[in-house]
Amino acid sequence: MFQQDSPRNCSQRLNSLFRLSFIIVVVAGFSWTMPATVRTQEPPKKEATTPAPRPSPQPAELTPEQKIAQLENQIAQLTSEVARLRAELAKLEKYKQIDYTRDLMIKEEDRIRSLQSDLNDVAAKETTLNKRLDEIEREQRPDRIERSMAGVGSTRPEQDRDAIMAKLSTEKRQIQNQLESLRSTRGRIQPMIANAESSIARLKQRLAELSH
Repeated sequence: MFQQDSPRNCSQRLNSLFRLSFIIVVVAGFSWTMPATVRTQEPPKKEATTPAPRPSPQPAELTPEQKIAQLENQIAQLTSEVARLRAELAKLEKYKQIDYTRDLMIKEEDRIRSLQSDLNDVAAKETTLNKRLDEIEREQRPDRIERSMAGVGSTRPEQDRDAIMAKLSTEKRQIQNQLESLRSTRGRIQPMIANAESSIARLKQRLAELSH
């Protein structure tokens, strides 16, 4: 028969079992958590990165003589560019003067045509008035007056004759006044045409100089 354990022995055995169970649980938990711990302690893998571009080599410092030569070259280029721009500007100014001179010539030619048209109108009016003036002078002859009164019975032939003469004389004076005004107008137009023609001649000379 087995010997019955005392309460003290049972308590000791229970304590031993508890300690052993605790050790087993701790060891088992450590074994389960160990891989994770190891993994967390592993160094992170480096991500693949493209290599940074190599810095371009810095140009060598220029010597004072080289700097002066570089400045002289830049000044020469700027001087050449300024000369080219001045030549272009002179050419544009020349074309502008040519266009302006041609415009003046056109205006003077138009002016001459207008004045010539006015002069032609004056000449046409003078021709008509002179023709009528010649007719009046013929009608003022006594024989023409008598002939115009031949078919008309009149008790006062002298008074009728004087009335016809006065009427013809009044018309003659009016025509003469008109002719005088037209001659004055022609006298103003003709010098204006001559001045315009002289202006055109000067402009043609100027245009020829600019075209060279």
